[in-house]
Amino acid sequence: MAVHDDGIFDTLPPFLANYGYTAESSSSWKEIPGNGSSAAASERSIGHPKLDIRVQGHEEAEGHTLYSVECSLSGPKVRQLDWSVKRRLRYFREGLHDPVKEHLGVGPYEQHFAGAPFAKKGGLPGTTSRLDTWCIALATCINARGCSPSMVAMVLHFFEVPEPRSAAETAKSAASSVADRFRNAAQSFANQVQQAPQQMQRSAEQAALGFAARNPNVAMSLASHAVKGL
Repeated sequence: MAVHDDGIFDTLPPFLANYGYTAESSSSWKEIPGNGSSAAASERSIGHPKLDIRVQGHEEAEGHTLYSVECSLSGPKVRQLDWSVKRRLRYFREGLHDPVKEHLGVGPYEQHFAGAPFAKKGGLPGTTSRLDTWCIALATCINARGCSPSMVAMVLHFFEVPEPRSAAETAKSAASSVADRFRNAAQSFANQVQQAPQQMQRSAEQAALGFAARNPNVAMSLASHAVKGL
């Protein structure tokens, strides 16, 4: 497997392409031609997937605090993915915050994460809120193409992005759902057909009893004729 000069495998762009990202290499995105204006810069984000990362709460498990993260990835080139993971604060710091800060550099990091300080050590009150605000800033940085492809790949790996669903899998799932509904409808019809004679018999019996109640003399006469005919 070939390796780029920056040490990233050349499979990175194809990996990101599975999720709708158009990477030129591990360090640059494919650019839409523009004149360098802010409008052109905004245009470059059109078609770029939208990543949402939210820290919604926490729970205690085996003496550790696990923070619940809800993730969503959507875009014109990828079917929406929604998933959730749980992460310890230490893993957040060592596996995500520190690499992101080192990769961006002090200046760009302060620019993108101004007003979003990372959570302090020790799991102090307010940690969930700090993590949530920081993750929102991270997603905003990624969505604005402020992070390199290799950094986006690292973030997706950290949050264990699921395999994207192919068009064939989506079609197969839809076809299976239609087939299930058809089978259920067919079974319901078959049950109705099977129960129809019994329902007709009960209806006839009820009608006969109702007639006898309303016309007792006629009913007794019919019964007498029936006995004589035996």
